[in-house]
Amino acid sequence: MNKQKIKIDIVSDINCPWCYVGEQRLNKALTETGGKYEFEVSFKPFELNAAIAPEGMEKQEYFKNNYGPQILSQLDAMNQRLAAVGKEAGITFNFDRSTKVNNTFNGHRLIWLAGECGVQEKVAEALFYSYFTEGNDMNDTALLTQIGIANGIPAEKLEGFFESEAGKNEVREMEQWAQASGITGVPAFIINDQYLISGAQPKEVFHQVFAQVAPTLQEIKTEGESCGIDGCC
Repeated sequence: MNKQKIKIDIVSDINCPWCYVGEQRLNKALTETGGKYEFEVSFKPFELNAAIAPEGMEKQEYFKNNYGPQILSQLDAMNQRLAAVGKEAGITFNFDRSTKVNNTFNGHRLIWLAGECGVQEKVAEALFYSYFTEGNDMNDTALLTQIGIANGIPAEKLEGFFESEAGKNEVREMEQWAQASGITGVPAFIINDQYLISGAQPKEVFHQVFAQVAPTLQEIKTEGESCGIDGCC
């Protein structure tokens, strides 16, 4: 019996900690299905901070500008909560290693290129790790190039890539697609082009959705004559 296919589009941003948590929870759910389904997973871009300059913005300035000065006294508690949630998902959040919120457009271009090369999941996860665990600048094109090569993108594909126009229109078109789909926050998971899961849901939610969109066919054991593919009846 052929496995039933489930298509999953992960709409996310590299700057989003809950996107990292959601991606890890989804991965756990995929593993736990034990090969029951055939999954087609792809990443779609969503820039939370598209207007940020290429050099990025200091975190405290960013949060104050977007949420008001009162948010600054809450950041430590927010980070502690995320660190605890991340630990449960197998993530080490080191928020103190990065002082800036980055522009992620070039990172999304790299994820697009990784999809063209068949290594999108590896590259996307490496970018999350680089930013949230190592505290790196996600608009450092030299670093992005290293991450791409280390995770399976051929080096020749990255020669002059960030200086070119490659991937720019594709990323913008996918961002427009996400907005047209009604997505206003991330992470968001679109299943089989029909069902939307918003937020970093527990893995159990993904299992429930898989069972609903691709229920397993149960064989009823009965006696009855049949013909085989070898022509014997």
